[in-house]
Amino acid sequence: MNIKYCTYSQRHTRQQTGALYTSIGKGYLTLCKGSATIVNMDIKKYRQLRVVIILFIGAIIAVSVALDSYLLAAVSIFTGMLFLVLVRSKTKIRIDEREKTIREKAAQLTYAIFAPTIGIGAFLLLIPYQDISPVFANGEFAYFESLGMVFAYLTLFLIVVYAISYHFLNRKYGGGGNEE
Repeated sequence: MNIKYCTYSQRHTRQQTGALYTSIGKGYLTLCKGSATIVNMDIKKYRQLRVVIILFIGAIIAVSVALDSYLLAAVSIFTGMLFLVLVRSKTKIRIDEREKTIREKAAQLTYAIFAPTIGIGAFLLLIPYQDISPVFANGEFAYFESLGMVFAYLTLFLIVVYAISYHFLNRKYGGGGNEE
């Protein structure tokens, strides 16, 4: 790996006196006073880095669960998520109209399938089965009602989030409701 000191003009343009830089493909890793910033990272390098981070965090979680150290697992998950967010903010990802349309259609289809499915599941789990089967009358499957309540609340939450986001996005993109 080729490590060079910044010349005076590079230091002046970056305004980082005494910084080191190393060439990593198309991007540069700039080290300055103990911090590192990744510049000009493309989507391929971001995905590779994300896989490495996820594998590393997974290994830490496996070891921490084996040692019954759940605090270490929680901290490692939080740290990994924070690092991924920071790396993602430095990555320049370009999305064309086709990719954007595919994402929108996928989100619409996911909502159209998930909301009714979880709602019907909640309804079926909340039906009192005590009259239908003696197995349910014994109370052995009492958690079905609790699970049905959780599904019902999740369905309501999903619908409320959709309605609120639709309202704000509609106002943001010009739909003020004054159409006649």
